[in-house]
Amino acid sequence: MPKRKTVETPDAQERIARALAVIAVKDITDKEEAARRLLGMGYDSPTIGGLLDVGPNFANVAKARKGTK
Repeated sequence: MPKRKTVETPDAQERIARALAVIAVKDITDKEEAARRLLGMGYDSPTIGGLLDVGPNFANVAKARKGTK
């Protein structure tokens, strides 16, 4: 019998962390600013990419660009 694919569901802590991230950036329209805020809160780049629907390295680029704008 073939194995069934299992769907990984996020644990409670991960769901809470994602909810807090969404709340923290809900009023920020600039994705780069939102990424910088989430980096400051301790989220990693791949997580930020998933939350903001951008590439996994977007947060690092946003952080580097802060001084050039």
